[in-house]
Amino acid sequence: MAKEKYDFFDDDDENEIIEPEEKIETPEEKEEKEIANDTITRGFNRLRLITYSVATLIVVWIGVWLWMRYFSPYTVEAKQTGRIMELKCKGLIFSTYEGLMLSEKYVDYPDKWMEYDFPFSITNDSIARKIMNLQGTGKRVRLTYEEYQGIIPWRGSSHRIVTGYEIIEDED
Repeated sequence: MAKEKYDFFDDDDENEIIEPEEKIETPEEKEEKEIANDTITRGFNRLRLITYSVATLIVVWIGVWLWMRYFSPYTVEAKQTGRIMELKCKGLIFSTYEGLMLSEKYVDYPDKWMEYDFPFSITNDSIARKIMNLQGTGKRVRLTYEEYQGIIPWRGSSHRIVTGYEIIEDED
């Protein structure tokens, strides 16, 4: 008997379709699949990126501008010599000491002293009380101050904020 070749396709079960085995999903895999089906994926949107970038730059620019205008002094330490004309505590919500000083440069022009007065604010109570005692005494005082571009209510109504003082003795 001659050995016949075995042909794979010559099988009795020609019409039988073999189905792949179903994979059993774990509850975690089912949950991940549901989340993936419910999630909307967005593609890269160049307009959104540009809009967010421009908005971020504008916010940063406004923040830097506000800091430079109101919180960073453009004159850190300056001195002015003169006589204290007036110093009073003003303000309903934010009480600060507001003062006027007649600058030493303009003492020779008594008719124009209102044009050349030196307005200032003091936020430190102890400095203000000591300077208030010098008011009207005619003593020369050298004020050390910082100058800001903007005015903030709790800092006073002047651009100049006094940080220190010294009494200058006359050399008579």
